[in-house]
Amino acid sequence: MGDARIRFRRSGGLFAGDRLETSIELAELPQEEAADLEHDLAAVDLDALARGSPLRGRGADAYQYDLTVERGGETRDVTVAETAVPAELRPLIDRLTRRAAKERRRR
Repeated sequence: MGDARIRFRRSGGLFAGDRLETSIELAELPQEEAADLEHDLAAVDLDALARGSPLRGRGADAYQYDLTVERGGETRDVTVAETAVPAELRPLIDRLTRRAAKERRRR
């Protein structure tokens, strides 16, 4: 999976301008970080989530997560409301949110 690319965006929420974004090439990451992301990706059925996307949930002022995973010449797009994130997707969403917030602080 070293050729995988992940694009992530969190939008919405209570404050309209509170968007987080990151784009990751797994091959460019330190080995441990890439392995953690690969583990999180392996726990998720991206095909099923992409077919069901967008996953809608209840609640005003909730975040929306947009995830695109490219690997092996295929692309999977998943959009999910904060209140509808499946349990198996939560670790990946949390990891990507932390990474995007860290990148924003560095700017």
